[in-house]
Amino acid sequence: MFECMSELVRALRRELKMTQEEFAHELGITVGTVNRWENKRFRPSKLARATLVDFAGKHGLSLETLAQEANSNNDAPVRH
Repeated sequence: MFECMSELVRALRRELKMTQEEFAHELGITVGTVNRWENKRFRPSKLARATLVDFAGKHGLSLETLAQEANSNNDAPVRH
């Protein structure tokens, strides 16, 4: 779905101004899982990716746009 899920997860979390703990709590997962995703030790499963898409949408964000920005290193907010 995306080239680098670790950067995408980190970009989403930072855009929402959440700590790993807050992000994990909102998604109903462990902090360790978020940490492993962000540090490229594991990739989110297909279900987790769908949950991330829904989560971003509920916060007015687009993962596709965040992915493009993560690839271009642009830090501008992405709202729709």
